[in-house]
Amino acid sequence: YADAQSTLSPDDALFVDVLHTNTRGSPDRSIGIQRPVGHIDIHPNGGTFQPGCDLQNTVLMVATSGLRNMGQIVKCSHERSIHLFIDSLVNQEQESMAYRCSSKDSFNKGMCLSCRKNRCNKVGYGVNKIRTRRSTKMYLKTRDVMPYKVFHYQVKVHFFSKTNLSYTDQPMKISLYGIHGEKENIPFILPALNTNTTVSFLLTTDTDIGDLLMVKLLWEKDTLISWPWWNPDTFHVRKLRIKSGERQSKIIFSAKEGEFSYLSRGG
Repeated sequence: YADAQSTLSPDDALFVDVLHTNTRGSPDRSIGIQRPVGHIDIHPNGGTFQPGCDLQNTVLMVATSGLRNMGQIVKCSHERSIHLFIDSLVNQEQESMAYRCSSKDSFNKGMCLSCRKNRCNKVGYGVNKIRTRRSTKMYLKTRDVMPYKVFHYQVKVHFFSKTNLSYTDQPMKISLYGIHGEKENIPFILPALNTNTTVSFLLTTDTDIGDLLMVKLLWEKDTLISWPWWNPDTFHVRKLRIKSGERQSKIIFSAKEGEFSYLSRGG
């Protein structure tokens, strides 16, 4: 609740670059500041909580190295901002990219991976010092360890079906194959899966796959009880579009054989 005189603000330097890594949504429950306080305000992993800082990891750390690390539970996410900046110095060939976006939800749908008109920027020491009248809100995903860089992809796919099907929170796995490498079975949860709808989601991998050649999509069975293995529900997919944030390329994939690919529950 502090005013600009008492906290960090764009008036403090020629260029103020902020990494928000510990803003849990309430000023009473977080160490970090949620509101924009710089020329560029970057929110890694949404800005609220950082990967690798969960209770399980910190309890394990305390169990193996003693109570002197109890403070890590509180400051792990908060100090990630410093480590992200250090990462940009020691891993300059693996610079993380952040993307301008109106909200965390839009970013998680993969809708903000454009670099046109300064919509993306490097994170840390190599940041392009772009000053605007209003703060620029940016997002990115990271790994849980250094180097933190991941590659961002928007996956957009339209689902058809002969019958009216509707699902929520479906476990999926997607495999990406490219000219430099591959990453198989990247897990994600599809919030909604309905007949005759287009779904867009963000996918990340720490592997530099290069230009994409092939994509595989797997719909896992979430529970054995609800899964009729003798007649699984099936969606048809005609095309699948993938946009790469880091490469700024768009590729449309079509079914390997025939007009449609068939996505069956459990396969």
